[in-house]
Amino acid sequence: MPSMIDLSGYPDSSVFYGKIYVHFVNISVNTTLRDTMLISRKIEIDYGHTLPNSFTFCNQLHGHRGVIVATVEGPVIDRAGDAEEGMVIDFKFLRQIMDEHIHDQLDHGFAVWKEDKEDLEFILKRNTRVLVTDAPPTAECLARWAFNQISGKLPEGVILKNLRWYETPNNWADYTGG
Repeated sequence: MPSMIDLSGYPDSSVFYGKIYVHFVNISVNTTLRDTMLISRKIEIDYGHTLPNSFTFCNQLHGHRGVIVATVEGPVIDRAGDAEEGMVIDFKFLRQIMDEHIHDQLDHGFAVWKEDKEDLEFILKRNTRVLVTDAPPTAECLARWAFNQISGKLPEGVILKNLRWYETPNNWADYTGG
């Protein structure tokens, strides 16, 4: 092991092992005052849609690499020995909910407005994953749909605060419920 350099004059406790700088800080869950935190999880899907009333190229059948970010709020779990101690919810569990209720419903599928009869008929003949929407399937519509898909599936005390739907890297819609 390389020689250790004493950095005790630095804040908290710091040591230097050769080329590795280690900084120790005291971070713990306050068991007398339960912290509430926001955490976010991102998934990505490939999907197609059309906006039949648009005056742009969006009125044609086309696809996107969608990025969906769910932000939840809840108390940090402070039960000693709990598998989720120090967490609001395990990110893996949040991902499983998002995968089952968003990804697995629309990935490599197509979102079509129910009033777009011509495209709906065309798509239903060719796709097995079709999301029929009550409104044109804009980023706003899909953010609302995704929010509603997962909001009731979270553990008690964990609340979905925001669903962000990126249609492109530069364009997104946020839905906060209601």
